[in-house]
Amino acid sequence: MRVLRRAVQVAIVGLIILAARDSAFRQDTLRDARRLQDAYSPEASRYERTLEAHPRMDRALNGLRGNLWYAQLGRVAVADTLAVVEHLFASRRFTVPFAIAGVWLLLLSLGFGRVFCSHLCPAALLFEAGTWIRKGVLRLGVPLPALGLPRFTKYLVLVLGLVLATLLGCYTLAWIYPPRLLCIELDHYFFNDSLRFGALFLLALVLAEILALPRAWCTHLCPGAALYSLLGAGRLLRIRRHADRCTSCGACRPVCPYDLRPDTASPGMECDNCLRCIAACPEDALIFRRPKAAQEEAQS
Repeated sequence: MRVLRRAVQVAIVGLIILAARDSAFRQDTLRDARRLQDAYSPEASRYERTLEAHPRMDRALNGLRGNLWYAQLGRVAVADTLAVVEHLFASRRFTVPFAIAGVWLLLLSLGFGRVFCSHLCPAALLFEAGTWIRKGVLRLGVPLPALGLPRFTKYLVLVLGLVLATLLGCYTLAWIYPPRLLCIELDHYFFNDSLRFGALFLLALVLAEILALPRAWCTHLCPGAALYSLLGAGRLLRIRRHADRCTSCGACRPVCPYDLRPDTASPGMECDNCLRCIAACPEDALIFRRPKAAQEEAQS
């Protein structure tokens, strides 16, 4: 499952990069004229030749526009549920097509909780890379502080952002939301060969997590994590412990990125179902199941 999770993350990042590159290519309306005027490059680019050789891929990419905040996949629109919620507060009106675009992630959260954070968020790879670097620095014997923030901070960020969106009539959380920032920075890079504030903000977050605040954004600050935690509070499937199998060895604790303790209690709504604890458990005492089924088993 760990390999599958990583494969999904890499595939999504790759798709975002491909979509950004393809959009920049198609927006270059002068490319044909430039090719004809350039005596040194009379031939089509390798990317253009690839599209010409694969018309089905060309049509598919031509129908892919946008990013994880809001995207158009052919005739189907998909949106981040946080985008739908912030749009509702900022515009002060309910837009049915936009709301429908965010239903997929709403249902996913209601069924599996914060699974977007662990399996679909493109920024997760960035922050996990920061965690790997921090662990490598610590192994070298370099002391690094490990400061912490209250878990409820992200809920305050969510509420404050929505209040500001209502008062100002514009997006606020969108400008600090890493999945969106990563997408628009890639778009800007392919269109303009440069990066902007969003890239600096993401770099600052990663450096802060490496130097002093491990996993601070996903655990304590992300408004998206706060929203999906709330939506997944009563999710259908969650990680549960088999009390008769658990030996309280503690193998599941160090692998949890949110410092939860699945060997003593249900991880609760903070859990993003990354499955690390299940893979680490030597007794197979942690499994996915419905809360009702767990209660019935405990009573029997």
